[in-house]
Amino acid sequence: MSHTDELALTIAETVAAREGVDSTELHPPLHETIDTDALESLIESATRGRARASVTFAYHGYTVRVDSSGDVRVSKTRSEAASTAADA
Repeated sequence: MSHTDELALTIAETVAAREGVDSTELHPPLHETIDTDALESLIESATRGRARASVTFAYHGYTVRVDSSGDVRVSKTRSEAASTAADA
């Protein structure tokens, strides 16, 4: 498994865990939402150059943030969080 696949898998598994499903059940798949090869290339490039970089994007109702340290953070998008709170 390539490092790109590992990053994509980490993101998909994190979102799937939040949803209580297997990562294969997420639709659309992550690679149809963001170019995972380009994401990995950017993160690797920043790491090699000792630069700080981060990428933030929306996926499956979540905001995903990946930084040059490899840290992946997943949180509900504000509109999703607001509608969930309003429904409660």
